[in-house]
Amino acid sequence: MNEKEWQEFKDAIEEGQELPFDYKSEEYWISRVSEEKSFLLTRSKDSYTQAFETSDELFNKGLVDNKFFMEIVKDID
Repeated sequence: MNEKEWQEFKDAIEEGQELPFDYKSEEYWISRVSEEKSFLLTRSKDSYTQAFETSDELFNKGLVDNKFFMEIVKDID
């Protein structure tokens, strides 16, 4: 994901859009639950979900394949 795509991705998450992404042939979803004011990072194959209070917290503390989300951004399909 290049810098422009990353900015569009972040903006879409902040607006409340649900977005899928693939990493190492696995599908994940990021979504926002406005009633609970939380952001979710979900692995599709087993519905494993991590919840965060802010999108920044998700981006900095969310784990994908045992790596922090920000470490894998450049490799997201």
